[in-house]
Amino acid sequence: MSATKLLVLGIVHLSGGAHGYQVRSELQSWRAEIWAKIKPGSIYHALKKAAADGLLTEHAEPGNSGPERVLYRVTARGRDEIVELVRDGLRRTHDPTMLNASIAMLPMLTRTDAIAHVNERVARLEAELVEQAKWREHPNPDIPEHVRDQAELWAGYARTELEWAKSLSKRLAEGAYTMADDPGSWRTVP
Repeated sequence: MSATKLLVLGIVHLSGGAHGYQVRSELQSWRAEIWAKIKPGSIYHALKKAAADGLLTEHAEPGNSGPERVLYRVTARGRDEIVELVRDGLRRTHDPTMLNASIAMLPMLTRTDAIAHVNERVARLEAELVEQAKWREHPNPDIPEHVRDQAELWAGYARTELEWAKSLSKRLAEGAYTMADDPGSWRTVP
């Protein structure tokens, strides 16, 4: 749910206000159903829940020859929630859906903040790789061999992700992306 919440809030913010079908359409154009596992119904549920939680405001508007439609806008609390969710997704390992959503909304952070959280991910991955190496070197003989072999797959994922995270940190430090503290940033959306 956090990935869906983050993306829904982010799209509404980036749009300066959006209707549910606009959020759905944008996320479909990003193919978020694949990398964030978002289903259309969860988008509408996330919008209603975020509004109930004070993260979005709702404004009824007349429809184009149909029922009223709801325009959503992000509140100040909603913007703060976006930033916290991005930070959390960058720090949290073993949650590729949340990581993907956080990367999609990465420019909501300041450059320094983004680098710090990506570097925190790097440190966590490095520590996990050390623990995995110890576990693989001295496996419990009661654990089935195929499960021990699976640890190689886990380590491979962690090594690949570590290399990617280090590269992202370096690119951010070199000025990649327009971040929240840069002129023309996403945060300047009304």
